[in-house]
Amino acid sequence: MALILAGCSNHPPSAAQFMNVNKNGGSLVLGGVAFVGDVHRGTYRFESDYFDAEDYGALDISFLMRFDHFIFGASLENISISGIAGFRSQYVGLQGWGLFAINTVDRDAVPFFGGLMLIEEYPVNENFKLGFSEHISRNAYNVDENLGGIGFYSTGFYDEFGVGTYLTYKGFSLEFRYGREIDEPRNRFYFMINYAFMNGESSK
Repeated sequence: MALILAGCSNHPPSAAQFMNVNKNGGSLVLGGVAFVGDVHRGTYRFESDYFDAEDYGALDISFLMRFDHFIFGASLENISISGIAGFRSQYVGLQGWGLFAINTVDRDAVPFFGGLMLIEEYPVNENFKLGFSEHISRNAYNVDENLGGIGFYSTGFYDEFGVGTYLTYKGFSLEFRYGREIDEPRNRFYFMINYAFMNGESSK
């Protein structure tokens, strides 16, 4: 657990797969995301001998359970875990996620990462769905503390707001998201692809 929480990487999870879980069922979601734009790479902003190491992509694994209108679960971004909880109706969802990092590069920083996402979904038919999302989040990424040549990862943070859109066909989803960093003029673009197993053919 200490290894997972040291040097955490965390970005907003999939809106499409949150809305895609069948009532009183569960799904195992496998997928990936690519980050394009102003990712943190280079010298860390507070410590000149530390190095930003925000990834250009990540492997996502999630397990989600739905009970009536409520959804609970957990998500792995690479090896960093976060909890997921929220509510969804036929057309609207509210997803929250987060956890704590145990080794922050800025020792005075609040060690929490996570956020909230509002989702609107428009079912075209039983299998094909179109959705939109808006989020605000505190994202986490790896920072390499050089430590005289012996690298050790700790966690850096930045605040972000953004919007997205997705298409879902049965268990498969494609998702695009734009994120704007709040504290600095940085823009990120997320390209996500996911597939849900054990999820049946529709999310009613």
